[in-house]
Amino acid sequence: MAKINGAQSVEVIPGRRIVYSKGTGMTNVNELRWLSDTVLAEAHNWKLLGWVYVADCSEMDPVDAEEGAVLVEMTKKFVDAGCKAFAFVDGYSVMLKVQSKKNTEQAATGVIEEHFKTKEDALAWIKNFFNI
Repeated sequence: MAKINGAQSVEVIPGRRIVYSKGTGMTNVNELRWLSDTVLAEAHNWKLLGWVYVADCSEMDPVDAEEGAVLVEMTKKFVDAGCKAFAFVDGYSVMLKVQSKKNTEQAATGVIEEHFKTKEDALAWIKNFFNI
């Protein structure tokens, strides 16, 4: 069952070490901080095993610089907590893809990052690449 706060929702993919979040519309700094804390809590037991984060931003509005800074810090925290890769579901939005790539680049963690049109594509990639 998904946990929801404003524009953000978080759930664990059953039977897999994957935390999936979906944003819809406009978000804010407080919702993004909740998102970060919630994802970290869900993945807490997987630090040594490794896990993957799927961020579905296909229905999100672009974020501003303040929110972008929170996303950069979130990326660093996730990698420190054992996240092995980020799978972004950007849908067909070039703007969202550019923004998510920029945030990961600014975090400078070297984490693996891929972009997909659908959640199903992202989950298939994780299964094939990580067997998670």
